[in-house]
Amino acid sequence: MVSEYDSLRRIIPALAISAIGALFYNILPLYVGAAQDGLGLSTSEVGLLPAAFFAGYNLATLGAFFWIRRWNWRAATAIWLPVAVLGLLGSITMPGRWGLFLSTAISGGGFAVLYGIGTTILADTSNPARWYGVKIAVEAMPGAALLFILPSTLVAQYGFAGVVYALAGVSLLLAFFLPTLPVSGDIEHVNADHSVRPRMPSKGMHRFAIWLALFGTLLFFSAASGLWAFIERIGSVQAFDAVAIGMLLSLTLVFATLGSLTTAWLGKRMGNIKPFIVSATLMVVASGLLYGTPSFNLYAVGAGLLTFGIGMGLPFAIAEVADLDADGRYIILSVPAIGSGAMIGPAAAGALAADGTFTAVLAVGAVTILCAILSMVGGRKLAP
Repeated sequence: MVSEYDSLRRIIPALAISAIGALFYNILPLYVGAAQDGLGLSTSEVGLLPAAFFAGYNLATLGAFFWIRRWNWRAATAIWLPVAVLGLLGSITMPGRWGLFLSTAISGGGFAVLYGIGTTILADTSNPARWYGVKIAVEAMPGAALLFILPSTLVAQYGFAGVVYALAGVSLLLAFFLPTLPVSGDIEHVNADHSVRPRMPSKGMHRFAIWLALFGTLLFFSAASGLWAFIERIGSVQAFDAVAIGMLLSLTLVFATLGSLTTAWLGKRMGNIKPFIVSATLMVVASGLLYGTPSFNLYAVGAGLLTFGIGMGLPFAIAEVADLDADGRYIILSVPAIGSGAMIGPAAAGALAADGTFTAVLAVGAVTILCAILSMVGGRKLAP
């Protein structure tokens, strides 16, 4: 017997609304590159642009612990989707640096609410790891298409504004999959056998285990975001062809999709921690391949391993939080954990690369990934 929370009428809009919420992140290298080239921003300034987006993202989701199970999700989407799109358009119409950063932050807040709703819906399914894997895979598809198409079309014609037009347009197109979005979520826990049992409060060391898993998620995504945001710039510094880099970045999102589909295929069979360690290790290897002055072939392999690791590791990190979250209230905090990582990573990477080189970015990223492993393992050891 299939639980109502595993119904495709709930899952399809959850995947679509998550894809809208993740779209900015998935084309982040192109966004950063177009912003730097078109707006004349320095490396440190352009690192602050995604930080502004995710500052708004985090402000919108830090309170989600209190509102996510109380708001009408359809009504929230009807309000926050237009806010997100108008914020994007404001980034090319509002004058000055402050207008750019403010409108980007407003857009981040709108997209965050949408992403949080999708994440919570899938947390209510009987196999969150599997559906989070599918989610990350589905999220990567629009981004891969845009990374392939935009460099020779809208970006070539409109520059940074072309990226913004594409983000807004694809967000509205994906909204056509939202008519069956549920009004509210589950307040009970769905077991793997599709039976339902009441959620029990998370207390003591169990609650600390959740916080360690959340911190591990934040560290993982900080490193991932810092590396991903500047992966295009790393290739540009090596004087690789811009069109070749664009095609490669599109292909890397295919690797991210494969990583996420690997998560979906594994499901609960190996738990969350072992596959997470494998994916994080692949990212460390990728950092080594990108270090120094790699050839284009090594750059391509490193970029592919990086995105595969991100695509595989992130669903398992979120699933670990969901597994430890006995009362169903803490899973939403994975959204600001991801958002905080996405804010800290690019800003820190931009500062580390202020001299125009990326060796420090890669080294710090690798160390941060290793710390994420330790945090996730520590949380699992404290779990009852």
